[in-house]
Amino acid sequence: MLMKKQLRFLLLWISLGSAALRAQVVVMQPPFANPTDTVTILFNAALGNSELIGEPEVWAHTGVITNLSSSPTGWRHVQGNWGTPDAKVKMTALGNNLHSITFHIPTFYAVPANETVQRLAFVFRNQNGSKVGRNADGSDIFIDLFQGGFNARIAAPAEKNLLLQDTAVLAIRGEASLPSILEFYVNGVLVADTANATEYLFNLPIAPYGQGNHTLTMRALAAGQPPAWDTLRWLARGNTPIAPIPAGREEGVTIVDAQTAYFQLRAPGKAYVYLMGDFNNWELNANYEMQKSPDGNFFHIEIGGLTPGTEYAYQYHVGTEGLRIADPYAEKILDPWNDGFIPSSTYPNLKPYPVGKTNFPVGVVNTQPPTYNWDASYTYQRPDKDQLVVYELLVRDFDDRKTYRSVIDRLDYLDSLGINAIQLLPVMEFEGNESWGYNPMFFMAPDKFYGPANDLKMLVDSCHRRGIAVILDIALNHAFGQNPMVRLYFDPTAGQFGQPSPDNPWLNEVPKHDFNVGYDFNHESPATRYFSKRVIEHWVREFKIDGYRFDLSKGMTQRNTLGNVGAWNAYDQSRIDIWEDYRNHLWGIDSNLYLILEHFADNPEESVLSDMGFMLWGNANHQYNEATMGYQSNLSGAGHTSRGWQDMNLMGFMESHDEERIQYRNSQFGRVTPTYSARDFATGVERTKAAANILFAIPGPKMIWQFGEVAYDFPINYCPDGTISEGCRTANKPIRWDFMTDSTRVGLFEVYSKMIRFRTSHDIFKSKNYLMNAHPFLKTVTITGDSGQFLVAAANFDFAAQNLNINWPDTGWWYELHTGDSLEVETIAQPIVLERGGYRLYTNFKVELDPAPIDTTPPPPAPTNFTRFGPNPFTTGMRFQLGTTEPDQAVIRIYTLTGQLVWSYTERGFNNTILEIEWNGTNTTGAPVADGIYLFEIQRRRSTERGRLVKVSP
Repeated sequence: MLMKKQLRFLLLWISLGSAALRAQVVVMQPPFANPTDTVTILFNAALGNSELIGEPEVWAHTGVITNLSSSPTGWRHVQGNWGTPDAKVKMTALGNNLHSITFHIPTFYAVPANETVQRLAFVFRNQNGSKVGRNADGSDIFIDLFQGGFNARIAAPAEKNLLLQDTAVLAIRGEASLPSILEFYVNGVLVADTANATEYLFNLPIAPYGQGNHTLTMRALAAGQPPAWDTLRWLARGNTPIAPIPAGREEGVTIVDAQTAYFQLRAPGKAYVYLMGDFNNWELNANYEMQKSPDGNFFHIEIGGLTPGTEYAYQYHVGTEGLRIADPYAEKILDPWNDGFIPSSTYPNLKPYPVGKTNFPVGVVNTQPPTYNWDASYTYQRPDKDQLVVYELLVRDFDDRKTYRSVIDRLDYLDSLGINAIQLLPVMEFEGNESWGYNPMFFMAPDKFYGPANDLKMLVDSCHRRGIAVILDIALNHAFGQNPMVRLYFDPTAGQFGQPSPDNPWLNEVPKHDFNVGYDFNHESPATRYFSKRVIEHWVREFKIDGYRFDLSKGMTQRNTLGNVGAWNAYDQSRIDIWEDYRNHLWGIDSNLYLILEHFADNPEESVLSDMGFMLWGNANHQYNEATMGYQSNLSGAGHTSRGWQDMNLMGFMESHDEERIQYRNSQFGRVTPTYSARDFATGVERTKAAANILFAIPGPKMIWQFGEVAYDFPINYCPDGTISEGCRTANKPIRWDFMTDSTRVGLFEVYSKMIRFRTSHDIFKSKNYLMNAHPFLKTVTITGDSGQFLVAAANFDFAAQNLNINWPDTGWWYELHTGDSLEVETIAQPIVLERGGYRLYTNFKVELDPAPIDTTPPPPAPTNFTRFGPNPFTTGMRFQLGTTEPDQAVIRIYTLTGQLVWSYTERGFNNTILEIEWNGTNTTGAPVADGIYLFEIQRRRSTERGRLVKVSP
């Protein structure tokens, strides 16, 4: 009966043609439902993003936000089996693009008794999920629930901060939870009222109020209750102001002085742009309309009165579509979906997202940000690129703490290995928290999941102090969907999932090559060139990095090769021209920067790029692994001379983040005979030593993937649950520092370390005069250096001992690096015997290396001390989580802004656990705290953390 009653009520609204109802994507009945009610949800598919318009059948995908959610948008208890005709969430079609569903909240969501539902969350879909109904801006749809007491609100328009033309009419609907006198005031003047009502609808013409900012306030008066208020604001706009761009300004934010910032956005074809942020309470305000440049391509504004050292969140509100985007050039952003999962130990006092005031990521500006004091006590000289040994490193999977600081704590280990450069997988703000980083969202902001920007600077500083260069991997081929340059010009109805619109200044509508991911940049566009140069200049100047590895560099072309990978690989002069332009820009800043391309084009193009000074990835994973597994292979292409290059610009490697792990393939696919097996762990590791002996003996820059030096043998597709699946390729991998207690793995580390320290300390590896053989099993490298120095490296990858005929460059005494033995060579044809899997490295000079690493065992992880709390902002309370693996104590205090103690908690001792403390949002007298800002302090044995909490109404 209740369901029929509610449905009749909704249908009555429809029959009356209520403009207020038609303007809402979702309506709930009863309007003030509490967490234990039965509700009817009405979805208007013609509104919002309109993807489901005309669909005959619609399914809800829904969850709840509770007091245990990680954030005000953190879904829990999700209902709906995606992509299936799940009867539980199928909606009833009412016609005219309207669909409804009725359910009892606690039963439908199966919410445990210890949780309080605060909001309902929805998206809607067709059966297979290829079309999804959301808000117009693409965000999820949330409906607040009534938590008791007397409440009233302006239910329509749902948006409380409107931008309107001055001829518009607002369809107003006010609601109250009890029969009330409802009064409506515009700019303080009564314009409508009614008595003894729980709802009132009327049309408000706004033309009489003219242009500018205006306020509609509703007051509800119910017997025995304090008045309830609600407010919406609108801005009636006029013509967009036109003004030239001041001299010395650039796109993004220019800090004018300690109290003034200038903002500039490229947005050709857009009608108008407003700046919104903490400085204007996130309201659309005529004083913050940005001026348009005379050519119509840019919008700009300068604002003053900012407090030095204060972080201000901000966004751009763009055009008639009302799109809100963060600054593409923002150097810090706040993410409404992922920031809540960043531990405070990783990023202390992270500014909270402005929940309830906007949506999507926002930028952060600070006219006097925290400075980093670079260490001036040492002299840093960038390693010679011919002797470069790069350690490719993913911060997330390198140490359990997953921070820049944790990498600093491991630099002793990297020092003992001997490498002279680290290459970080992309650290630019990417979508989500757990990622390889090749899904970039904001290109000039370090991802906060790894820590503050100054921690990254500290890592660079710490590496330079040790003579280690820092190279950043960067993905400039593409951007992902949350990037503001994608969102600003995007057609959601095009293609399968939408695509950039034809007027996008930066991005192609469809990619130009088959290997593209995300949305493809057009690097022949002046807008893209400007943006890319700003990005690559930023990290060099601000973070003092030593160079870049450019991901998917072959994709930087406008030559359309879709469906023809061979044509994509072929020589492309336009692509070379693009890279020459970027090279010239970077080398104009620092002529010694390392520029490394992941290119893999046909050799004529790579040869030209090498002559231009680029280093290029030389992937020999297959060839080296075939050798270690015991099969025929050809390593002759692992050196630059085989390609006819003039310079040693081939960065050779046998493992990278993209390639299967050598030891895993050894163990799974190695050759097996009755007496010898490459699948045996110790045997496979020994054969990998032989491969390392050859890899590092070849002159030219080299790269190793993290933990290859200890025979890391979890496959690239390893899943966190222990299964193996292609879908887990970029998933977290086990971090096994305990491998350094395994003598077999340490033996491989020692070979790596010896070879690396040898090649980085001896000039013979700068020689271009070297030879490699092409034998399927027996590999040699012979180097002729200056002043009569020679080197011969050899390895036997056969399954039997072999006499290896070496064309010795000279007779006399030769010295073996790995064993310390010496050999008198009497004739240049004198053979040596190599056991199966054996390897040797001879020089005709004694090799004097620095003392062996003092300790190959890395330090144990620092205690996992973290502090988390949420949700923030909160409505009825919040939870604190304090983690530690050492004895600790904690005092939590919450104060008003004037310093009055609101609540406190003391824990005198805990260890090796996660302490969870619930605060129910009441003060010392047991009364609920009022809406507003509060200060918190968490004192622990090792640290004290302070910050702000925000209380908002449900």
